[in-house]
Amino acid sequence: MEIFMRHSNKYRIAILYYMWPHYRKALMKNLDCSEQFDFVFYGSGNSFQGIKHVDVHSVKRFEVFPFVHFAGKMWQSAGIKVAMSRKYDALIYLGDPNVISTWIGSALARLRGIPVIFWGHGWIRPEGRIKSALRKIFYSLSDHFLVYSDRAKLLGREAGMNINRISIVYNSLDLAAADNIIKRIENGTLHNKHPNMLFSDKNRPLLICSARLTQLCRFDILLEAAALMSTRGRKVNILLIGDGPQRQFLQEMAEKLGLDVYFYGSCYDEAVIGQIIYWSDLTVSPGKIGLTAIHSLMYGTPVITHGDMEWQMPEAEAINPGCSGDFFVRNDAESLADAISGWLDANPERDKIRSCCRSIIAEKWNPSVQVKIIEDVLRRVLKIDG
Repeated sequence: MEIFMRHSNKYRIAILYYMWPHYRKALMKNLDCSEQFDFVFYGSGNSFQGIKHVDVHSVKRFEVFPFVHFAGKMWQSAGIKVAMSRKYDALIYLGDPNVISTWIGSALARLRGIPVIFWGHGWIRPEGRIKSALRKIFYSLSDHFLVYSDRAKLLGREAGMNINRISIVYNSLDLAAADNIIKRIENGTLHNKHPNMLFSDKNRPLLICSARLTQLCRFDILLEAAALMSTRGRKVNILLIGDGPQRQFLQEMAEKLGLDVYFYGSCYDEAVIGQIIYWSDLTVSPGKIGLTAIHSLMYGTPVITHGDMEWQMPEAEAINPGCSGDFFVRNDAESLADAISGWLDANPERDKIRSCCRSIIAEKWNPSVQVKIIEDVLRRVLKIDG
C-alpha cells in the first residue's frame, strides 16, 4: 500500500500533460516557486508534431511518462497512476477529451475524493447536439475548468456548464526574458539584429510572423495581400521565422509575385527573435493565431489576424483594434491588404503603440497572473481559507 508522506506543509499537486511544450517553461518555473503548493509535472519528455518538449530539468519535480497516440486519440498511463495515488491533494489534467486515460483517471479521482481541475482551450465554437453533450459529460468530470479566454467561458455557459466552475487562466510566454531583452535593446547592450538589414530596400514597412510554415497559417493570403498593396504603390518587406511543409510553395509564390520575402528558417534564440519582433512594424498572421500574438505584443509590436472568432485561437482576444492591432475578414486577401494599409497609413506613434501592446500583456497574459489564478482555483477546490 502506498503511504502518503508530505515532506513540507505544502499541498502537493500533480499536473498532467501528454507533453510539455518548450514555451511553457516560464510558467512551469513560476509554479515551481509557489509558497503554498508543490507541483509535480507529468509529461512524455519527447517532442511531438514538430513542437519541442521543455527541458524536464527546468523544474524541481518532473515525472517522465510516455503516451500512446492512435487515430487522433491518446493514452497516458500516468493519468490513472496519479488518480490511484495517495500522494496528491489535487490533480490538474489537460482538458482534452481525446486523451482517453483522462476520462478514466478523473472519474477515479473524483470517486476517491481527490479534486480534479481541467486546463485547456475548452469551448471554441458552438457544436452540434451530440458532440456538445459528449463534451459536457467529459468536462463535468472535473471540479473546475481553467480555460484560456472570455469567449470560452461564455460558450461554456451556453453549453449548460455552471459558470462558477469555469475560470479564465489566459496563456503566456516568458515575459521576464522579453523585458530583459527589451532593456538591452534600448540601452544598446544587445548585439544589433535589425531585421531591415536583410532587405535591399531598408525603408519599407516590415511585416513579420514567427510560426511553422503550414497550410493552416495561410501565409499565401499574406503574399496575395502584399501583391495587392504593391499594385497600389505600397510595397512592404516580409520576414517569416520558421520552417515547415509550405516553405517551398511560399518561396515559389513570392518569387512569382515579385515580392521581397525573407525566409529566416527555424530559430529558438529568443534574443534574435525578440529583436526582430521589436523592430518590426506589424506581425501578420492570416490564419488562426495563438501564442504568436502574445509573443509579438510582449515586444510591443501590434498584430493583424482574421476576426472570425469561431476559427481563431484564444490569444486573439489580446488584440484591441487601434491599440494592439486589427482584424480582417477571414480568407480575404483584399481585406487583409486594406487592414495592413490602414494601419500603416494611420502611422500611429510607435512608442504609444508599444506601451499599449505591453500593457495588455502585463494585465493578463503573463505567467504571474496565471499562477495567481491557478492557486486561487486550487484553494477553492481544496477549501483552503485565505
